[in-house]
Amino acid sequence: MHIDIRDLQEGENEFTFEESPEALHIHDETLHFVLPIKTRLSLYKLGASITVKGETVFHLRHECVRCLQPFEVKEAIPLHFVLQQGRPEDLEDDSDEILIWLDNKAEQLDLGTEIKDYILLEIPVKPICKESCAGLCAQCGENLNVQQCDCTNEKIDPRWEALRALKDT
Repeated sequence: MHIDIRDLQEGENEFTFEESPEALHIHDETLHFVLPIKTRLSLYKLGASITVKGETVFHLRHECVRCLQPFEVKEAIPLHFVLQQGRPEDLEDDSDEILIWLDNKAEQLDLGTEIKDYILLEIPVKPICKESCAGLCAQCGENLNVQQCDCTNEKIDPRWEALRALKDT
């Protein structure tokens, strides 16, 4: 997602990109993107400041952590950050999440890293196919979304097992 800063006009500039995960520097083998990542951006240039707003849309194939079934999800992430040239020399605190300082001599913008960060922050750590997913039976492994099993969910405190053994004899 390279944009030449010299080609930007003052005011609004529209861009649309369709990129592979690799082009956005996403090299995680556990992520399975189904389609290319589509990004629509509006860049508002005002002097040395560029405000970026837009949306990125992607489709991911996950495996549910409860039932282990594969499922696909479409994510649409809003984007908003500001690129600024002319970083002051005496600036100590550089922890602003929206403001990104550019090199004064920068002629090209590579927005791939910023887009990648937005995408990776939206991907769930433990994906679930649906909130009502019942998961698998802990005893027989049956998918409880498909059918109920005949297992009993009687939980016995292991500290009482010795008494149970006495009772059964």
